[in-house]
Amino acid sequence: MLPPAGAVDAVVSAPDSFDVPVFVRRSAPLEPVERPKPVTVAQVKEPWPSPGAVPPDGAYLVTTTWRDLLDAATTVGRDIAPWLAAVPRLARREIMARRHPLGAYLVRQRTKSPAPGGAGTEIVPSVVYTHGTEGSMRSAFGYHVGMTMAEWACRSLMGLGPTTHAESAAPPGAVPKWKTTRSLPDLFGTHPSSAELWLVEAKGGRWLPDRSRRKGARQLDVGALMTAPYRKVLCGTSLEKRLFMMIDVEDGPSAPDGPLTGAAADLDEDLVQDDDEALLDLAQARMLTYLALVSLPREGLRAVAVGGPRPGPARRRSGLVTLLEGDEGTAALRRELGAGATVNAIGRRQGVDMLVGRLPGTDLMLGMSRRLFGACRELAWEDRRLASVVDEVLPTVRQAAGWGTEAQSERRTRERAEALQEGRDREGGIRRGAVRRGFSRGRAESWAQLADVSPRVVVPAAEGFLEAATRDTYLAVEEHALDLDLDLDLDLG
Repeated sequence: MLPPAGAVDAVVSAPDSFDVPVFVRRSAPLEPVERPKPVTVAQVKEPWPSPGAVPPDGAYLVTTTWRDLLDAATTVGRDIAPWLAAVPRLARREIMARRHPLGAYLVRQRTKSPAPGGAGTEIVPSVVYTHGTEGSMRSAFGYHVGMTMAEWACRSLMGLGPTTHAESAAPPGAVPKWKTTRSLPDLFGTHPSSAELWLVEAKGGRWLPDRSRRKGARQLDVGALMTAPYRKVLCGTSLEKRLFMMIDVEDGPSAPDGPLTGAAADLDEDLVQDDDEALLDLAQARMLTYLALVSLPREGLRAVAVGGPRPGPARRRSGLVTLLEGDEGTAALRRELGAGATVNAIGRRQGVDMLVGRLPGTDLMLGMSRRLFGACRELAWEDRRLASVVDEVLPTVRQAAGWGTEAQSERRTRERAEALQEGRDREGGIRRGAVRRGFSRGRAESWAQLADVSPRVVVPAAEGFLEAATRDTYLAVEEHALDLDLDLDLDLG
């Protein structure tokens, strides 16, 4: 969600904040209009009006932070956990592969004509991206930034729940042919306020052409592949002159008449307490973080105190995450704990003790709560068990490597992925029960019981980290690594 009223200044003043122009348009059938001109993009000033929902058609200026984008980058994309469960250290490499391109090819610069209430900074492609990178790499980065921004827009701005890549699973209501169809939408997810299914297609590039967005609209037209109603959302991210988004929407028959307001828009942050499907979605979305944590040396793991839910005004947020430097609950908790705090003392003061670890080769520190750690631990065990069952029937990709043609190798890979997903679908009840048991155990057990570690409590902000958290996850990035401001007034177009 976006920050509630009165909290915008906290986001705007964040050291890593920037503005993103976002153009929203509905049509039926879905038909993207011509991309806006650079002068039109530069003139956008209206703030995003409806947190947690699709707003009326218009052009909006959204202030967000790098922390929010990095959080989106770690959760979006294909579900690769079954391949990583046996080699969890590769989760660290995957996070590196998602984080580093954003820092290599995007920089932040001061806006020439800042909008009132905005951050006064914008994201532009770096000179390496515009002048020094070959076309194939620019295309690959276009896909990466398009997926990241689609995840950010759908989840942070419009309140969608965790997303699933369409090549990893089939959405509710899909017919069997879905699994064998090519050129599907990128993502699907369920909106927690309405239980409405969204199909999302992401497009991105330096000069995102209109034909690419029209192709995206065709990919969302899945026709007879779906028996359930759904909303089509086409997210286009362009790096022309500056980063901006075009979101085209075709409402499904179950869509609400207008944007949510008031209490309906204030979605419950803790749906996982009672909803097993929501808990499974959350655990699946955060498996990269879990696997990265368990692959780290135990002596490198620490605990961080984060303020828990408290009565009173809503917490200040930047999208899905809370910026901890502006979170009064966390500040008060850390003052009460003082130096030499223990994990047990955090719980006694109704705080959340996050297990965190610095990822080697990155500027990131990631972590999660005990209850989510427990849920992910059980889910990882189920993934390993299912993978071993599949391998008894099908040769593994590693066993098949070097034999046959490339097409045969691709077929083996696809068959194994399909067998894994069929097993997941067949054992959905088992998986939901497992994550619920792990969730409950995580709340009741100590870190010594869960992860065989007794972490020392630290305050990363004192070490130069910018911190952010959700109810169950933690992300921090070194502030000195975000040397993103350009002082030179260069026209790199």
